[in-house]
Amino acid sequence: MAMRVTTFALSNFLLTYALSTQVKLAEKQTQEASGLLSSTYGGLGSDAGTLVDLEVSLARSESYAYAAEQATNRVEVMYSATGSIVDLLTDMRTEVSAASVDTSDIDTFQDTAASLLEELESLLNTQYEGRYLFAGSNTQEEPVDLDSYTATDLTTADTSYHSGDDTIISVHVSSQRTVSYGVTADNDAFEEAIRVLSYIANADELTDDDLETIGDMLVEAQDGVIAIQSGLSLDAGSLENAQTEQEELIALTETSIDDIRSVDLATVAVEIAQYETQLEASYAAVGKLSDFSLLDYL
Repeated sequence: MAMRVTTFALSNFLLTYALSTQVKLAEKQTQEASGLLSSTYGGLGSDAGTLVDLEVSLARSESYAYAAEQATNRVEVMYSATGSIVDLLTDMRTEVSAASVDTSDIDTFQDTAASLLEELESLLNTQYEGRYLFAGSNTQEEPVDLDSYTATDLTTADTSYHSGDDTIISVHVSSQRTVSYGVTADNDAFEEAIRVLSYIANADELTDDDLETIGDMLVEAQDGVIAIQSGLSLDAGSLENAQTEQEELIALTETSIDDIRSVDLATVAVEIAQYETQLEASYAAVGKLSDFSLLDYL
């Protein structure tokens, strides 16, 4: 049946309203399925700029947290290595206490020193994730090479074994904060340990006075390495605190981002039900208007 002229405008209005309601319904259904207010920045209106700023801040904080975590891992490896050096020096002190220049065991004593010197070299050349940790900024080259190094006296410091530099590495843990960490292989305590072990291993003759001096130097070197360990522990604490601060900021930023992007699913479910009811009513009204005919009034 043809629609009456007087009902055309109303029918057209109802159809337009129904289509608009259908679009809104589809939008709410998409929100319900994704949990997001919009899949594009354009759908967020005035909050889009705020979201972009928050996402930039989030990426920056994640970068700082990761850098702090990596630095902490390196410090922990260095702490472990220096702990092994402390143990090594303890072993050598024990050997010195038991040594006597008047016995045939002096050769074994010197061999032990040579073996511990090799171990010390290996520890100072500790590598982690492709980086030599005690090399300063020259992280791609072993910092200690003892092949051409021999200590000829106990009193003269000599860092010729060191091929790195004395740069203390630092890491940015926030936009305004940098944490320095670590130690280099030319540190006085390491140098003294290398010097005394090399002297023991290579000396043509050792005297009782030498053994007394060596014992004192080993104590001094060990105290220095223990102090290095304490410093590394402080470095690790600073880095861990910085990482925690960034992780807390990450959590807050993620919450803010979620508040902008996410929808209240309970509210959306109610709105979907309302739009479905409106849509059904609109189509029902259009259907009734379409059924009207001039014959109904004759």
